[in-house]
Amino acid sequence: MEEAIEEFLKNYPFAQHSEIGVSRLNRPLYAITMGRGEKSVLINASHHANEWITTLIAMRFAEDCAKKYENWEKNISLHIIPLVNPDGVDLVTGGIGKLRIAYQEAKAMVSDPSTFPDCWKANICGVDLNSNYPSNWELARRSKFSRGYTKAGARDYVGTSPLSEPETSAMAAYTIANDIDITISLHTQGEEIYWRYMDYNPPGAAELAQRFEAVSGYKLEEVPDESSHAGYRDWFISTFNRPGFTIECGLGESPLPLSQFDEIYAKVSPLLWESFL
Repeated sequence: MEEAIEEFLKNYPFAQHSEIGVSRLNRPLYAITMGRGEKSVLINASHHANEWITTLIAMRFAEDCAKKYENWEKNISLHIIPLVNPDGVDLVTGGIGKLRIAYQEAKAMVSDPSTFPDCWKANICGVDLNSNYPSNWELARRSKFSRGYTKAGARDYVGTSPLSEPETSAMAAYTIANDIDITISLHTQGEEIYWRYMDYNPPGAAELAQRFEAVSGYKLEEVPDESSHAGYRDWFISTFNRPGFTIECGLGESPLPLSQFDEIYAKVSPLLWESFL
């Protein structure tokens, strides 16, 4: 990621990057910014470790935006946070070796070791980052606990309190500091678009969701009850009453194979461009 960002900045010197915080293992969390328009769009990827293909989608889109910079830079301030969960992604992709203490501690949290590490969604401490935001966190906790997710593990543990994790705390602080107008969170899988949260109806959100559906072929869906509350999108909508979207990229079982990348990007990139309009 660091090498990719370094190369990106070398090729496109008008782009900037910043460290917005650190992970549990003290890895930096990066944001790439371009443009100087009044409308601010934030795209984030890899809240979940085994959904790491979304980081590649975000970085490819950053490059496409840079190539067409003069077409949009006066209208949009673009923020891309391509790797929200670097420790978890490293765990799933082999960046954390099997002999490392962090690897062994994570494996010990999994009931079926044969599924490890592909089953891992959480950060390195076993907290599901997309269940750690302060939007009805208590309701999420009750729901997850009722289904057995009562302690740190591969998925669905909400943490000890809202924003207990440095990754989610950094995301919330960055979003507030930059007065974001639209957020798009890239996840896998299902080829679905989630845009509603409870009874909130942010101005323009329904229309934009319909346009996303039209250009991508992905379907608008309601968030399942077991996944409701405490997500980044939920927090953004309920805090700012502005459009926030979760895009479930691709089909299959996470982690999706790289062979799906081109097909996913062909469907998702028009949707991302649509957020600029």
